[in-house]
Amino acid sequence: MKQSNLLKLIMAGALATTGIAAHALDQGGIIKIADSSGASGVMSDTGRKIDDSALTAKVKAELLAKKDVPSTKVHVTTRQGVVHLTGSVPQSAQRTLVVDTVKGVDGVVDVKDDLKVMK
Repeated sequence: MKQSNLLKLIMAGALATTGIAAHALDQGGIIKIADSSGASGVMSDTGRKIDDSALTAKVKAELLAKKDVPSTKVHVTTRQGVVHLTGSVPQSAQRTLVVDTVKGVDGVVDVKDDLKVMK
């Protein structure tokens, strides 16, 4: 099986398992998702969950790229664009750096900071 066909199959399977029913492959193999503006709340909730998951991944990547941030001790969850930070950092300066970094990520609506400073 060609690599592009395998990728299409994987993407279609991933979308199917997340509960998105209104999707199709166009002639070029691009996955299209139906516009949910007139659909029920189920589609918009599913789309929001996917957006939140993508935002969580983006925030985690930014934290991993930051020097002086113990990113493995910082836990990130996102709901409707609000990023919730839990876990611990060794110094208050690192807590500030984490929060400021997250606030700077495109798509973050707000940050709920529940990080603990462990000395």
